Parts: sequence; structure tokens; C-alpha cells
Amino acid sequence: MVDEKNLVKEVLDGNLDAFELLIKPWRRNLLNMAYRMTGNIEETKEICQESFMRAFKYLRKYNTNKSFKNWLYQISINVTNDFLRKKKKSNVMSYRQGSHPSPEIDPEERHLKKEFKEKILDCMKELSPREKSIFLLRDIEGFNIKETANILNCSEMNVRFYLSSARKKIKDAFVKVYPEFKEK
Repeated sequence: MVDEKNLVKEVLDGNLDAFELLIKPWRRNLLNMAYRMTGNIEETKEICQESFMRAFKYLRKYNTNKSFKNWLYQISINVTNDFLRKKKKSNVMSYRQGSHPSPEIDPEERHLKKEFKEKILDCMKELSPREKSIFLLRDIEGFNIKETANILNCSEMNVRFYLSSARKKIKDAFVKVYPEFKEK
């Protein structure tokens, strides 16, 4: 495990190479999350670049007694939401999920999983940016309720409320578009 406190100190003392070591463990997850929210690889790269630049810029304000991972996710969610707000104003929205095929899964199963994920992402169009952020952090990235609340700077009750709302909207949209999955 990387000692984040020492790496932060090294970066603040001028060792810029230490910043790369600090963000490297979280880069792929942040890319995936941003891609799930935007559906566009170029926008995703731009969002991640901006997230890392902000993390570097505000590293002096980072509280080393708190989780660096959560702090970095908070920055990334904020940058992504800013980007989506700007994009919404121009009325251009598209959502798709990229996935990297797992070599141990046979091609048919991989195709079915990809198709299912795309259906879920299509249903995510119904979500507000807040619901989408919470759903992705909790159900896709695997953060617990408390971590999600810390990342988004809101209460655990808010996370539970929006998560419940997001799940219901996704389920309703999924059943509407794909009635063959309706519960009996």
C-alpha cells in the first residue's frame, strides 16, 4: 500500500514524480466512472485531466487524516458534474458505457454482460446528476453509504434517499423499455 501522507508531503516539497504515484492507483477507476457518466472517451480524458490538475492545485488543502481516494473521487465527481451542466446547456447528451473485456469470460457471456450494462446505462438517462453520481459511486464503484456521503459532501440520509430514487427510476425505465424483465 502506498503511503499517501508521505507522497503528499513529497509533492508539496517539490517532487512532482510523487504526484504520479499518488494518483496512479485510482486513475483507471476515475476514467471508468467519468466514461459511464459522459459516454464519450474524449470528454472522459478531458474530465480526468481537469480532475488531476485540480487535485494537484489544491493538494495543500487536502487533509491527510482523511482518505485520499475519497478526496480524489469528490474532485472527479465535481468536475464531471460541472462538465455535464455545461454540456446540458448546449443540449447535447449521450450515455454509453465502455468496458474492457475480461479474458476469463467467454465471448457470449461477455456480449450478454455488455448488452445488459448498456441497457442499464440507457435507463440512467432518467436520473438527475445527483442520482447518477450516487448510483455510480455506491452500486458501480462499490463505495459504502458513508464514503459516498463524504465524497459528495452530503448526509448519509441524502445518499440513501437519492440511491433509492435512482434504483427505482432505473428499474421503472428498464421494465418500460424491456417488459420481458418485469417481475411477476
